Amino acid sequence: MIGPTARPTKVPTTDVATRVVVADLGIDLPVVLQATTYPACGVAMYVVELDQPGAGPTGVTYLYAHAQAGMFFPLLQESLVDDGARMVGMLVEVYTGDNVRHTYRIDEVRRHVTTMDGAYGWTGPESVWLQTSEGRGATLPKLQVVATLMSRAAADPAAAHPEPHPVSC
Repeated sequence: MIGPTARPTKVPTTDVATRVVVADLGIDLPVVLQATTYPACGVAMYVVELDQPGAGPTGVTYLYAHAQAGMFFPLLQESLVDDGARMVGMLVEVYTGDNVRHTYRIDEVRRHVTTMDGAYGWTGPESVWLQTSEGRGATLPKLQVVATLMSRAAADPAAAHPEPHPVSC
């Protein structure tokens, strides 16, 4: 994750992101709060200083995961072809702890990003931002994929609450 810009820490509720799916890319990960100093493998994580799905008109949910197989690697792979143009229009589903599925449409692929200023300064519609590395380890730059809210619907509790199995990597 790119280091956050100063912003007050929000207190997560049960309505936090619990799962992220980009079906067209084979991404389906539980989402957790980062528990250690280095992001875990096998899960996506959220930035607590930003919003959660359903936060309102300009809310930004920021999810990140490693560019590894079974995680956000497909985002990185797609971004290398025509700057990720094929991803534009794909759907991102984010489930929350209150059993809601939030569906977003990818509008923008941002490569070679070195700050989170775009997310912290966002004034557009409610959105989810997906981030992964473009290099190895904690290196910069990062890839950001920006998707705006299309709809919300009730979700099956089992679908909204996958069993996370984070591992050190």
